[in-house]
Amino acid sequence: MQIELVPAHSGDRALALSHFFVAFFHDLSQFDRQIVVNRYGLPCWEPTLIACGTDGPKTAEECARFNWWVRDQADRTLFLADGVPAGFAIVLSRHPPLPDDVDHELMDFYIAPKFRRQGVGRIAARALFDRQPGRWQVFQLERNAPAIAFWHRVIGEYTGDHYLSLDNGTQQRFDNSDRAPAKETRPD
Repeated sequence: MQIELVPAHSGDRALALSHFFVAFFHDLSQFDRQIVVNRYGLPCWEPTLIACGTDGPKTAEECARFNWWVRDQADRTLFLADGVPAGFAIVLSRHPPLPDDVDHELMDFYIAPKFRRQGVGRIAARALFDRQPGRWQVFQLERNAPAIAFWHRVIGEYTGDHYLSLDNGTQQRFDNSDRAPAKETRPD
């Protein structure tokens, strides 16, 4: 299986990322009590829903925009597996919400269920890190044990276990500024 990372800021790729983003938010709702499902079956960040005083979005595209926050200022990447959309990542770089000692934050990372447990996420994460040298931070929700395990394994492998684990293991920080890009292996 060939994994490719492509920009997803416009056109069909942006639409695919938007659809995946809604699925991602649905998945996150099981771990984050502040993500609620509205009357239209769409996941919403509850504080924003309350602030707006409405029932929230009615379509998937409205849902993505409703929950977007600073993502329009971030790098949006679609993952393709043998040319088929398989997931996405959103990376915020050198932006005011980031601490001074962080260059890149992996805000969102999603692999569609069909492509999970095949190495797609590991390969995509490594390629994503290699594309943007610097000081990274990656967060997971405390209740999301599968994500915590995944990121400890992937970042540990990527850095040779030279990373900082904070907040009871729900945040990883590492610096790949001087790391030569790794040669990727592809799952069979």
